[in-house]
Amino acid sequence: MIQYRATVAAIALTLTAVTAATAQESNFGAGTPETRYFRTESSVGTGRGGPQVEGYVYNVYEAHALRVRLDVEALDASGRLIEHRAAYVPLDVPPHGRAYFRVGAPAGTASARVTVQSFEWAPRGGGGGGGGM
Repeated sequence: MIQYRATVAAIALTLTAVTAATAQESNFGAGTPETRYFRTESSVGTGRGGPQVEGYVYNVYEAHALRVRLDVEALDASGRLIEHRAAYVPLDVPPHGRAYFRVGAPAGTASARVTVQSFEWAPRGGGGGGGGM
């Protein structure tokens, strides 16, 4: 009986340690919704009016994202910040989908950091239609 309790206690202790380590490694629930539900891909190109930052915002959640606002940090060749610009993604970002964006950038922009600053989730279904006869 004592050996059985010691075995159960050892297993419980091991599971607790593994669970705690896994939770810390995965950073479960950490970060803001903007960093948990979105990722961005961007590059700097040349447009008619000069440099521009363009790319995609990816929505990794199960709901439509509306009015997605970006923070675009224009960086020079040495990685120093030239300017911050705010821009909106022109289209909604579908669940598990992406939307394209393009933002003008100041002269000297060699690269950019793009992050989602804010957004709204589209209202879900609602049902209740009534539609009586």
